[in-house]
Amino acid sequence: MPHAVGVAQSKLFFLFLIGVNMKIIPIIPMTKTQAAIACGSLTSTSKMPCNSYSLPTEACITGFKMSKIEGSICSKCYANNGFYRMYENNIKPAQFSRLDSITGEFWVSGMVSHIGKDPFFRWHDSGDLQNLEHFEKIVAVCLETLLTMHWLPTREYSIIKAFIAKHGKNSIPKNLIVRLSAMYPDKPVQIPASLQNVPGITASNVHTKTPMGSPCKAPQQNGACLDCRECWTSNVISYELH
Repeated sequence: MPHAVGVAQSKLFFLFLIGVNMKIIPIIPMTKTQAAIACGSLTSTSKMPCNSYSLPTEACITGFKMSKIEGSICSKCYANNGFYRMYENNIKPAQFSRLDSITGEFWVSGMVSHIGKDPFFRWHDSGDLQNLEHFEKIVAVCLETLLTMHWLPTREYSIIKAFIAKHGKNSIPKNLIVRLSAMYPDKPVQIPASLQNVPGITASNVHTKTPMGSPCKAPQQNGACLDCRECWTSNVISYELH
């Protein structure tokens, strides 16, 4: 079972942020209503055993480019189909509102209030990281929610590389799993050299027949995680193409 980061690491994080002259925003206690104003609402999907945070796929940097390439995973993105498409008149405005909120002064405080003491949280059931500052803010949220295991899938390898180059190989909180996502089915992720053996960084692949990693159990469980929490571990996961 993954363990939460200690208080000492949290203090170190804020110290090195100060050291590079980043603005440190104190965590302000908020009601859920105030949190929704600061960072938008959380999302809940039928498959997941926890809340998540959804952004518009139109704002994906790498993903939007990949969506134009036939045969790529993003060209068949689930977040542009199914219930996302059925209820897009409600979903899209909320996603863009969250996107706009990321640069806000109280975004971190709002997310900390939303997540509270939940045991698990997933970042971006739709959408992806926007820039280095966005990821730094997510790390700050993780460090303020020590009782929660966080899972962040991303195709923005360069943002993660920039974070590690700036903050060091031990800067990913122990309660955060960053999962580098594959670009094409049946082509496993090649973790960049600068991210290899970095604690908290792993990968996920997508297969049509043979899994390339621990196979996701959801297809055998009516599309749901049920009691499985393997995505919140350092294991390489392989998802069946859907």
